[in-house]
Amino acid sequence: MDLASRYKGVVGFVFGNENSDSSEDSYVERLLDRISNGVLAEDRRTAIAELQSIVAESRAGQLAFGAMGFPVLMGVLKEERDDVEMVRGALETLVSALTPIGHVKGPTNEVQPALMNTDLLSRESESISLLLSLLSEEDFYVRYYTLQILTALLTNSPNRLQEAILSIPRGITRLMDMLMDREVIRNEALLLLTYLTREAEEIQKIVVFEGAFEKIFSIMKEEGGSEGGVVVQDCLELLNNLLRSNASNQVLLRETMGFDPLISILKLRGSSYSFTQQKTINLLSALETINLLLMGGSESDPQKDSNKITNKTVLAQKKLLDHLLMLGVESQWAPVALRCSALRCIGDLVAGHSKNLDALSSKVLGEERQVEPAVNSLLRIILRTSSMQEFIAADHVFKNFCEKNKDGQAMLASTLIPHPNSMADAPLEEDMNLSFGSMLLRGLAMSESDGDLETCCRAASVLTHILKDNTQCKERALRIELEAPMPSLGAPELLLHRIVRLPKCSAMLPRFTPPLNISA
Repeated sequence: MDLASRYKGVVGFVFGNENSDSSEDSYVERLLDRISNGVLAEDRRTAIAELQSIVAESRAGQLAFGAMGFPVLMGVLKEERDDVEMVRGALETLVSALTPIGHVKGPTNEVQPALMNTDLLSRESESISLLLSLLSEEDFYVRYYTLQILTALLTNSPNRLQEAILSIPRGITRLMDMLMDREVIRNEALLLLTYLTREAEEIQKIVVFEGAFEKIFSIMKEEGGSEGGVVVQDCLELLNNLLRSNASNQVLLRETMGFDPLISILKLRGSSYSFTQQKTINLLSALETINLLLMGGSESDPQKDSNKITNKTVLAQKKLLDHLLMLGVESQWAPVALRCSALRCIGDLVAGHSKNLDALSSKVLGEERQVEPAVNSLLRIILRTSSMQEFIAADHVFKNFCEKNKDGQAMLASTLIPHPNSMADAPLEEDMNLSFGSMLLRGLAMSESDGDLETCCRAASVLTHILKDNTQCKERALRIELEAPMPSLGAPELLLHRIVRLPKCSAMLPRFTPPLNISA
């Protein structure tokens, strides 16, 4: 069954009448006849311009075109390539036929001609092949309109178009070539490739083989990295499609271009204190890329674990931790979502990796006289932040830092010494001069009567991570006396007693926080 017959069958099924005699039908039919059989070239070009106009403005025109027009215009594209104006007109008309007319409101169950046209055209692999061949034409508008048509087809019929493009020799190659084209075409091709690579592993492989990584990072550098516009966001989305759950692509990136171009996007430059909405989105997208690399691949991939460790090692060697700490801890003027994402990446970077754990435990932040250990800065976020999401993200760092890390737990526990001065009455600003353990004990000394039970509960969550599965740390904690006196006895209170008198803590902590258990 040919294209026109198939469409008439669909129209007849929807409307119950294959022989509609509307004015649009007859007008479209006359224009198509002039395009097919006109003697004068100028008359044919005028007809195609009029056809484009009615298809762009009328749903009935779109419907009539779909019933009769595809074979005519595909014939123009196939046989009249030398007449650039005719080819442009045919392509622009196809774009209009596939674009829903948004300003016309009708019943929700009303047929959508543009979607029907998209469905029909996507069924014809020969039509897709013909369109892809037009990407090699010299005329800018021919390439641009062709990409718009392919994007419209992909938006509404992704699986069908993916299959068609895979079946066409050099189909993906032609699309990849468009990334090196003029800016407008490059951007359109970028969106198209982003759609194509979603959950399409075969296409992902070909795109990577065709040099996607080099092209993506080249475009992002040209656009200004994190300071760039939406094009950088699109590049990162395409990159994430290629790396998500794909260990082999991650290995290829690591062993060819390396991770330097990615990490450079996270560097805060001159406008460090300025976070526009687009810059924030770009940085969040780059942190998603980092997160994908830290995952190592899909759960079922046998390379996942070894790839994860190697990625963590290489990323740490490239000073990723410094950039994450800048975004997540030192840049308190950054949006909360960005800080949280950076903190989660820190937690994942150190999890199960001894060298990265050591790097975090020895890292200091600040400038000159105001330097302090990074773990102190992280604890301050937990105790002070007004954002529950930021608390959860910072708590995630301590959870992963302490998990199966007895040396790290012992290091933190060794600082659990009450400050000689009164912790409960000291202003918050003075915690810059406290050790990690003193700051933590100060948080634990907070009470409901101070109006700060939540701080106490958050401190208890950190203590839980320090004590988990570590007998030595538990025994040390059992001997600690808090300076705040017990209400009934007026004597120093054991840390153990303080913890067990927190009945409301569980409701104030995130659901995944493990229960407190400090007994040996």
